[in-house]
Formats: sequence, structure tokens, C-alpha cells
Amino acid sequence: HVAWGDGVYKSNDGGKTWKQMGLEKSEHIGKILVDPRNSDVVFVAAEGPLWSAGGERGLYKTTDAGKTWQLVLEIDENTGVTDIEFDPSNADIIYAAAYQRQRQTWSFLAGGPNSGIYKSTDKGNTWNQVKTGLPKGDMGKIGLAVTPASPDIVYASIEADDEEKGFYRSLDKGESWEKQNSYISGGTGPHYYQEIEASPQNPDLIYQMDVFYQVSRDGGKTFNYLGTGRE
Repeated sequence: HVAWGDGVYKSNDGGKTWKQMGLEKSEHIGKILVDPRNSDVVFVAAEGPLWSAGGERGLYKTTDAGKTWQLVLEIDENTGVTDIEFDPSNADIIYAAAYQRQRQTWSFLAGGPNSGIYKSTDKGNTWNQVKTGLPKGDMGKIGLAVTPASPDIVYASIEADDEEKGFYRSLDKGESWEKQNSYISGGTGPHYYQEIEASPQNPDLIYQMDVFYQVSRDGGKTFNYLGTGRE
């Protein structure tokens, strides 16, 4: 019941026309990041097919504006990448959220031992999984956010078991983490949401997508309904 696409498209005329640029077997793409220093360098977070293993799954990189693609973060046939972020102070540093999942007719396998957060300090060429302070059990979908207001801070909303799920914060560029809150998005499951955005001016101001928008004004310690803005 979940629709899928056929890869990455590019427009050179402000969106008037589009050209298919590959990754036809990715089916589900979580995010596209363009290097702020060179628009020919693009990263694509490919979640991969939902109903089967394999496909084009993981983190892909192009250095020639989409003519060719390299799989720079490959985990396994059931684990793709759902979110990516540059370090706002140094785009050589990249954070990626891996998501192991597969849907069957009778169930949805949301999460697994190969979900997690990865970090690269060399433009995506090599990667290390960061674990300090993060859930020790299986994780599901993870959303990431960074902010130029404080580039050392990385936020993550993490689907996990009831004891470990929640909103996490790193103060040292993703090397170690501390749980702030047990809230994760999704009235019908976090796989529909788990998207967070941090204010570029105030590092403590964070928005989380959900059935109703959620907002934190204290670095993720508490979340409340954003509401309509009216009294």
C-alpha cells in the first residue's frame, strides 16, 4: 500500500523541466543533500525497496552532477539510509541515519540490529558507526538535525523499545549522546514521520513533524503541540 518512485531527477531551469539521473531501483529516497561548496557533489539517502530486499539501498554520492553514482555507505540488503546532514561548519563531516526495515503482507518489520547513526569526516569516503549513549537494543527509524547556531550539537529522534526510544542530543559532533526525552513522533507509527528541524538562530528551538507539529524550546527536554499560533 506504499507507493514508490524510480530514482533521482534534476532540473537545470528552475523546475520547468526534469531529467532522470539514475538510482531507478532506490524506490524510496529519504533525503538529498547538495554540497554547499560544489553543486556537482550530491548525496542521496536511499531507503531502498519496502517490499523486498536489495535494490539500490544506502548512501550514494555523485561528483559529476548525477552522471555517475558511487555507493559510499553500504550496510546490508535490508538496511538503507533515511536521513543525512552536513556539519554546518565543515561539509566534509556528514551524519547518516541507517534504517533496517521491510514490509510483508502480514507485518511491518520496522527496525533491526543494523539501524544506527554513522559519521564520516572525509566527505563520505569512510564511515564509523557511533554508539556511545545511544540505545543498545534494536533501533528503527531515526531523524537527524544540526544547526549553524551551534555546529557541535547534533539531534536525533530514535525509534527503539519503550525504555530507550526518544529524543537524543550530542554536544560533541555526534561522538557521544544523551537522551533528553522519551517522545518520538507518530500517532500511527514513527515510520511516517521522524523528521526534525533545528532553528538556524536558536540551537534550543527544535520542530518535530507529527500528526500535529511538536516544538521544543529547551533543546529537546520537553515537547509540546505547536498549535495554530493563535490565542
